[in-house]
Amino acid sequence: MLFHIVEVAMKVAQTTVLLAAGTLLLSGQAWGIDGSEVIRRLQERFADMKSLSARFERKHYWKLADQTRETRGRLYVQKPDRFRFETPVQTVVTDGKTAWNYSSVNEQVLMSSYKTVRDDRSYEKLLFDLILLGGYSDRFVPRYVGEVRVDRKTCHLVELIARQEESHIPYIRLWVDRKVWLVRQVEYRNINDDVTTHMLSDLKVDKNIREETFTFQPPEGVEVVDLR
Repeated sequence: MLFHIVEVAMKVAQTTVLLAAGTLLLSGQAWGIDGSEVIRRLQERFADMKSLSARFERKHYWKLADQTRETRGRLYVQKPDRFRFETPVQTVVTDGKTAWNYSSVNEQVLMSSYKTVRDDRSYEKLLFDLILLGGYSDRFVPRYVGEVRVDRKTCHLVELIARQEESHIPYIRLWVDRKVWLVRQVEYRNINDDVTTHMLSDLKVDKNIREETFTFQPPEGVEVVDLR
């Protein structure tokens, strides 16, 4: 009887070990993926991409005032250097040569060269850099966190730590869809611990985007400031 109990206990233990191993195999670390691998696959995906459009929800947490602001909008990206970002109060557009930044609140359009936009440090520009360049491996060190669910999609969560301590954005988190290798969510934390999060949905890859999407005609009556 004692030997039977021991035998049963051993089988239960073996089953437990097998179940634990199976659980580990479902996690990213078990099959050898790390932060650098996720970024590499993300870059490969973006390298093959010609255009992308999506809806987004943006949340910005201002730590000093303990306030959160939310807005929704659409974005369009077309390689190598064209994009459009629009919300109810702001539209940013570039055709690769000229950039337009329209504020409906100020009733003003700022025109500048694309060269100026390339050096922009806004969260929107960082988001477009992510799509156009497929990551920030030259400026950040990736660290794999694990698998999480975003909008019912299984994603790899990767933290990016700035290589330079004086970076305005020292910390970024990316949620990368495990199936299609696209970013579903991105979070930026600046040196003041303000946090901006973009949640992307309705992602469309390599669909036709109208040419006029990447130009901007100022509404009648608004002020146009040409900074070129």
